[in-house]
Amino acid sequence: MSKYLKGWLMPALAALMMYMVAQGGWYMWAPWAFVLTVFLSADIFLPHDLSEPPKFQNAFLLNLPLYTILPMLALLNFMVLWMVGSGDMLGFGAWVQQHLHVDLFAARERTNHWGMWAGCILGVGLMNAVGGTVAGHELTHRTGKPFDLFMGRWMLAFTCDTSFAIEHVYGHHVRVATPDDPATARRGESFYTFTVRSTIQSYVHAYQIEKARLAKLGKSVWNPFASPFLRGNLENLFMFVAAYLIAGLPGLGFWALLAFVGKQYLEITNYFEHYGLVRVPGEPVQPRHSWNSNHWGSTNVLWSLARHSHHHAEGEAPYWTLHAYPNAPMLPNGYLGMLLIALVPPLFKKFMTPALNEWDEKHASPAERKLAQQASRESGMAGLKIINAKLA
Repeated sequence: MSKYLKGWLMPALAALMMYMVAQGGWYMWAPWAFVLTVFLSADIFLPHDLSEPPKFQNAFLLNLPLYTILPMLALLNFMVLWMVGSGDMLGFGAWVQQHLHVDLFAARERTNHWGMWAGCILGVGLMNAVGGTVAGHELTHRTGKPFDLFMGRWMLAFTCDTSFAIEHVYGHHVRVATPDDPATARRGESFYTFTVRSTIQSYVHAYQIEKARLAKLGKSVWNPFASPFLRGNLENLFMFVAAYLIAGLPGLGFWALLAFVGKQYLEITNYFEHYGLVRVPGEPVQPRHSWNSNHWGSTNVLWSLARHSHHHAEGEAPYWTLHAYPNAPMLPNGYLGMLLIALVPPLFKKFMTPALNEWDEKHASPAERKLAQQASRESGMAGLKIINAKLA
């Protein structure tokens, strides 16, 4: 049974985060600091996880932690919004005090400085992303399973990004590493430019994909019974309405910040997962078109998302079947390390320049090497080598 336990690392983090947030005050920074410390330590000090996926007999036990994330996120975010408000909606605070002996009323009183709430936004926004978006990403790839799609799209609503379920599966996985893919960062592009471009273009692409699909069926993208795009937007709207009902106007503003921060965590991940990689449009997607990572924390806490090369080679493969692909292009750091590095463009370029040079020389096909040459010239990145495109 021990091999099933890795899938529960994220729900365990979510439970611990709820306990920390319930303390209020400057403890609001504890979830973000804890995740940062544990995640980075696991990636830095533990050996890379090159293990092959074991044989599993019970898929339900592997899916259960994914499903568990949705009610845990709902409870975590409800609790935070309850603390932002001033009443005791549904008698939640009284119930917690009576049955769990945790005084949320006192925690609310202790949380009286904007700096405390900033820590809460960073920490809970991170959980909405690494919990909700990563689990939602896994589930929305299961296009033939309505329950999984339902759960996954609601998880994505915690970052106001339900359109991701459409664009990512039917757009990004088709156009990855080409100029038509908004989620592939270009060489020399900073995260701050990328996130604006990716957010807007991905949303527009999701709309276009759904509109074209439904047009073939003689249906409208604005038909809520036929359009996952519209239903997803209604789910996003529902979250804002719920925030207002729980905590009034302060809750509405707080939720907007939470959703924004959670979305930025996703976009940073998008940013470095394919940064600077190129592919000839129409050519098959190969493991070399994604940056891979076998760092222990990134692999095991994030349900093998870091085994990104295999994920793009076989998009519908469940997380527990993904292989390490040790010969794929590798990120210079684990996911959380790359997340922090990406916020400092000069530092990010310093790490990625040698990685791109290695990709051009060892992984690119001759046709891709020509595209890489052009991309390097246009990037303005010092240190990128212009390699003879005829080299094998």
